[in-house]
Amino acid sequence: MLRAKPRTLKFLCVGAVCLLIACVLFGFRIFRWEPESIEVNHYDVLLKNWHGEHSGLRFVIVSDIHQLALPEDIARLKRIVRLVNDENPDVILLLGDFIGERFNWKRKNASPEAIAAVLKKLKSAYGVFAVLGNHDWWHGGGAVRKALEDAGIKVLENESAELLIDGKVLNLIGLPDRITRNHVLNTGLLPDAAVPAIVLSHDPDYFEELKLPYEFMLAGHTHGGQIQLPWIGALIVPSKYGTKYASGFFEDGGRKLFVTRGTGTSIIKARFLCPPEIAVITIRKDPAENSRPPAVPTVL
Repeated sequence: MLRAKPRTLKFLCVGAVCLLIACVLFGFRIFRWEPESIEVNHYDVLLKNWHGEHSGLRFVIVSDIHQLALPEDIARLKRIVRLVNDENPDVILLLGDFIGERFNWKRKNASPEAIAAVLKKLKSAYGVFAVLGNHDWWHGGGAVRKALEDAGIKVLENESAELLIDGKVLNLIGLPDRITRNHVLNTGLLPDAAVPAIVLSHDPDYFEELKLPYEFMLAGHTHGGQIQLPWIGALIVPSKYGTKYASGFFEDGGRKLFVTRGTGTSIIKARFLCPPEIAVITIRKDPAENSRPPAVPTVL
């Protein structure tokens, strides 16, 4: 009968302990640390169709909160509000999926009223605007909209809002959710493309499918894939186009798209190499004939 030598046995035990510690630390990062490590990322964007008087306007973008009712989740939302307000935004844009899980298994979703009560404390110079996402409509989009608007947040559902800033008009255009509300989309109701505008869409797939005549679109929905691998990127993204629009900046024929990673998670509370973010976008008029690509973000 063969027996392991004491030195070999000791080596195996040490190796097993080290492997166990590594697994615990890796799990802590994926399931606990990274989902709570909210980045505030700053971006500069140059647009050709933009008023010079509006150069330097700061837009803070929050998406995919996926709010649950647990006390620690409510505290997290309050922290998000503080981080947003610390940026002294000119305009705050919320890109949908306020409600937590679709099936709500063991974790209870926060009510629209509870979510709106926290978001009511958002502060900006020219207002807070929102579109709704698929999770919101799965749990009664009308109730979500009412709660938000009762809190002073203007919800744009296939409609636009006209902002008058320093004597110049800026349009904010809100598209209906692509997954649950595509049937109500009516591009004939959208405003004149000659007026500077920002398009708000929960789902980035509209960028590919609609090709609207506006220069800049914002979207969420993807969470950046939640799990990314080095040299590979996102593994799974809830998009018709796979990982093409996972997160970041994209450009097509002069049209620009920014997809935020969002602040929450869905199905499983896990992130890896894909931290949640609040995006702060400063827009300036581009003096050049061809816009330069967006600046590399500064992570605070």
